[in-house]
Amino acid sequence: MTIIHPFPPTLAYSPYLDELYRVLEPHFTIDRRSPRRAIPALLFGRGGRILHLHFFDEVVQRPTKFITWMRYVTWIMLLMLLRWRGVTIVWTVHNATPHECLHPDIARRTTQHVLNQCHAVTAHHHATRTLLLEQYHTTTPISVIPHGHSEHPFGVLPPHQSARQQLGLTLDVPLLLYLGMIRRYKGIETLIDAMELLPHAHLVIAGHAADTVYLSEIHQHTARRINVTIRPRFLPDHEAAQYLAACDLLVLPYRSITTSGMVVAAQAAGIVCVVPNLPPLLEQVRDGVTGFVFHADNSNSLIQTIERALANPNRSQIGSAAQRSLANHTWAQVGQQFITLFTQLTSQP
Repeated sequence: MTIIHPFPPTLAYSPYLDELYRVLEPHFTIDRRSPRRAIPALLFGRGGRILHLHFFDEVVQRPTKFITWMRYVTWIMLLMLLRWRGVTIVWTVHNATPHECLHPDIARRTTQHVLNQCHAVTAHHHATRTLLLEQYHTTTPISVIPHGHSEHPFGVLPPHQSARQQLGLTLDVPLLLYLGMIRRYKGIETLIDAMELLPHAHLVIAGHAADTVYLSEIHQHTARRINVTIRPRFLPDHEAAQYLAACDLLVLPYRSITTSGMVVAAQAAGIVCVVPNLPPLLEQVRDGVTGFVFHADNSNSLIQTIERALANPNRSQIGSAAQRSLANHTWAQVGQQFITLFTQLTSQP
């Protein structure tokens, strides 16, 4: 049986790998050992072996340019050696470039050479496929396989008022929510600034802070905002469900994005999302139909869109439409597309 080695083998803050490989397990052997054990198994093993890349930013990126350059060269040489040893390499592109890109020139070279070494690439959106083709002129086949979702990604949501009480959010005002990792590229300052002109609403920022320096900046940004609450910690699923149930809108003011698992999870739960007009997100959210869209990194547009969304009497229907838009994106359906792709790749002479 073909062996699939995910890289990395686990993700601390995302269920993506667990959900995907649960579907693939009956058809393939999934080896989720650490890279130190998996790489020798790939190099010296026999039979069908697939290295399934997801994220490798942390392998290559380091603060100093020299170290980053050396790690980039080592990484590409390793991929070349694995390919020479008969390993099939597939990259699922969650990030086309690193979110916090320290050395853009090396990041671009890394993406280019990883694409060159892959036998196949998958992207969650047609926009990402187009970007890779236009910017890197790759000849590696790129398939569009959407991000999967569960029926209840965080469990069954509690009632709206009950969730507010459980979280201590008993304010009788519209509740806006930012949920997810607190990272610089997600544009949270734009949302905080917008709250000055949304005094009738309250914003909750909830999630793990990946960058303590950025978190400190966020705290400074909110020091004089009485209508902003920050809860910077990792949330288990039941708490994430409470926050989603408590909110009136999920607002995700990203400055850049390749794919958003949070949008998928929120839509699957029937939550109305407000997102910027970045190409990948426009494939997930149709303005006024399955959510609301504003001009990226534009506070005025964000404010107007939030007000428009809060005033819309059909928000519950929009949330239901968002759920229906994911009908063909269940993990079973997404997993089947990977099964077909991997079977085709390993059956080729």
